[in-house]
Order: sequence, then structure tokens, then C-alpha cells
Amino acid sequence: MSTLRSLRLLGAVEAGTVTGTQLETYLGDAGRKSELSVLLASRGQSRRMAASPLTMAAITTSPSAINIVFQSATAVTNAACAAVVASPVAMNSVANSVASLNVLGANPISWGLFNASPYYETNVRTVLANFAGVNPAIYPTVTSIITDPIAMSDVAGTAYAMNAVVASPATTALMAGSGTAMALVTGNAIAIGIVAAQPTAMGVIANSTTAMNAIVASSSSMTSMAAQPGAIAAITSSSAAWTSFMGSSYFGANLPTILANIIGVSPSAFPTLASMIASAATLALIAKNTAAVQALSSNSAALTTLASSSNIGIILSSAAAMAVIGPNSSAMGSFLGASGAWSGLFSSSIAKGYIVSTTALVDIVAGNSALITYLTGLSAITQPASVPDGVVGTFQTFNGTQPSKVLILAVKEVGIAATYSDYNLRGSPQAGTAAGATLHVSSTAWTTHVAGYTGLTWDFQGIGITAATLPIIKYVDMT
Repeated sequence: MSTLRSLRLLGAVEAGTVTGTQLETYLGDAGRKSELSVLLASRGQSRRMAASPLTMAAITTSPSAINIVFQSATAVTNAACAAVVASPVAMNSVANSVASLNVLGANPISWGLFNASPYYETNVRTVLANFAGVNPAIYPTVTSIITDPIAMSDVAGTAYAMNAVVASPATTALMAGSGTAMALVTGNAIAIGIVAAQPTAMGVIANSTTAMNAIVASSSSMTSMAAQPGAIAAITSSSAAWTSFMGSSYFGANLPTILANIIGVSPSAFPTLASMIASAATLALIAKNTAAVQALSSNSAALTTLASSSNIGIILSSAAAMAVIGPNSSAMGSFLGASGAWSGLFSSSIAKGYIVSTTALVDIVAGNSALITYLTGLSAITQPASVPDGVVGTFQTFNGTQPSKVLILAVKEVGIAATYSDYNLRGSPQAGTAAGATLHVSSTAWTTHVAGYTGLTWDFQGIGITAATLPIIKYVDMT
């Protein structure tokens, strides 16, 4: 009987014999409200109402009917709700009704349709004020609400009001540009959590220096951002935001979560940096993502772990990863200091390219006797292809057989007499504190000279032009 009565009422509304005012009166009865809710729970009946201009005209002028529509909307039965938010009259009516707004805010389906309405921005000031519990008449613009510490405090303290803010890019931009507003938002765990969870809003936040300054100074805000993949995606998409984020004193504490969300793995499955390094598949995801490598290499303990990991080759063979780590002398120094990493380092042409051209790294090699011993085992010996030209200060090509990039370990003279000669070596580029120095060498013993040269040339500091005055180099192929 109740279903039949609700269908009769709907039929009368469709026929135009029951107006919106009359419908509001009918819905003063709890039974009638329940019956309409049952109809709206039916996909077919929801679509039927949405398809009737007379029905929607009545519903949009009945606050009770609108509230029932908002309460009843689901992912599959939302046609009537979509029709309501397509009405400028209904949108204005809802914006001015605290009761309707609270019903709306409680249903994510209805709220999503409401804030996607073409009339949302027109009404956002009223929506924001009523959600926050401030008088809309006192605040003529959205800016006046956002920039007023009292009103904004109420906004930040009300979840529905914060949802209204982040649903509006223009309002989010006003908030992001206000230090006062951002201080209130970052000071409220619920408020900053809502911001972090809204990808569109985070696109605005990440491009605001004011907003990012407030976030990186707050422990709870950093934790909220770290936990949201969308927030991390927005931050890493802005070089300025990412630099600021990594510079936060709270970055390290959240690093495993941040890194997991950058590469799209479960933070609970990989709760530590060591667990990520231990997984070849996960480390491979890190290796191809610049922001992920930057995050990982910001942690000295992680670099130490990586240096002794059997998976280090994944990083060393990745051009993307080495573009970050190669120029980072601290990171590369960690690798050079770990004997377990040497094989990988000196098997990777990418890694060797950074070592041979970086003075700090060549000097690290020079200062590590165990590493020198290891490299000696990889070394080869060669000498120039032609005798000295007899012109001091004119550099000759070393020969046509040695690699284009070499890490020289030691030098001696080819002759058999116990005499000394002076030589200079040069490269473009050349690296190492010793590079380019005048070498006073004999034929009886190797003289240590650890330096990196690309396109090696040489010059004999004398007038002899015999084969006896040729230098011999002990070198490692760095190509």
C-alpha cells in the first residue's frame, strides 16, 4: 500500500497537479518521506524523476524533497541528484540551507555531484560560510572568509567546510596564498588530511611557495602528505615543491612512506628503505624514477645499505638513477668505500664515466689503498705510439689504442737507465687533484699518479726524442 501511495504521489507531481509547495507539505509526514526514499533507491524510478521537468521543478522547490534526493543517491541511483544540481535555483537553495548542506556533506556521491555542478563556484561563498557556521552576510566574498583568521579557523575546524574549499580550485588558491590560512590548516590534522587527499587541490598547493612553506614546517602535515599518493605525485611534479619537501626536517621520518608512494608500492609491504633495497623489483622501480632516486640518495644509511647490497647493479646500470647519484659525491663516495660495490661500479660504464671525470671521486680512489690494490688487478699497461716531438709545451696524442677514458694509477719511464725524466699528462676533462701535475719518474719504479683523463695527451719536459724517453702508464679502462 505504501509503495502504491508513493507512486500515486509521483504521478501527481509528474502531471503537475502537485506543486513543489504541496510536495513539501506532503513530505512533512515521516511516512511520505520514507516512501519517496524507497522510490529513489530504485534506479528506474530515479531516472524517471530526473527525466520529468515537472517532477524536477517540484523537487527543486521542496527542501525536504531535495534532502531525500541527496540522502538516497548511490553510485547507480543518482539520476535525480544529478538533475537537482543541474538547476541554478536548486543549487542556490541548497547553498543557503544549513540542513540541506549537512545532508549533502554526509553522502559522498551527492557531494561529488554537487561540487561538480556548473553552479558550484557561483555558490561556494555561501556553501563555505554555512558549512563553517559563520554568517554569510558578514562575508561578501570568498576572500573575506579565507583571510579572516576567525572565519578561517572555523573553516579549518570543520571537515565539510574544508571539503568545500578543496572542491574549488579558486578557493584553494586563495587558501594556498595566505600564510594565515595555511597556518590554521596545517595546525589541524583533519584539515590538512583533507587537503592531502584531494589531488586537484594538491596541484594548486604544490605550486604555492606559501603553502609549501607551511607544510614543510609541520610534522603532522608532512605525515599527511607522505601518506597520500596523489599528494606525493603533485609535489614531485613541481621541482620547487619537491626541493622544499625534501628540505623539511620531517622528510627523513616519512621517507619510506614517501618513497613507496612515489613508485606505487604498498608502504605497509615495504616499511623500511632496507626492505625496498632488498627487493630487486622494487629497486628497479626506484631506479627509473628520478624523484625516487633523489629521495633514496638523501639518506646516508640507505646509501650504505645499497653499497653492500647485491642489487646495487640495478642502480649503477640505470642512466636515470646515475644521473642523480653520479654527480652526488657523497653517494658515490659511499659506494667507493664499500668493497662489495667495487665490482658493480667498475663494470658500469655509466658509473665509471662519473668517477673518471669527478675530482672528488678520483681523490677518494687515491686515498683508498685497498681499492687501489683492487684496481691494479683490473689494470693494463701501455705507452705512447710515437717518440717525443722534442717541443716542450706541445702535447701529443698518447696513442691510438688505449681507451678514450682512463683512470691512471701509476707512471714510469720506458728506458733502462736509472735516470729520471719529467712528463705532463692532460685530458679534457681531467679529474683528481694530481691531474696535470709534472711527473718526475724513473724507469726503475712506478710513481703513483691517480688521475682521470679523457682523450689522454702527453708532453715530455726535455729535448730527448728517443724511445727511451717514453712514459709508461698503468691504467684502468673507464669507458
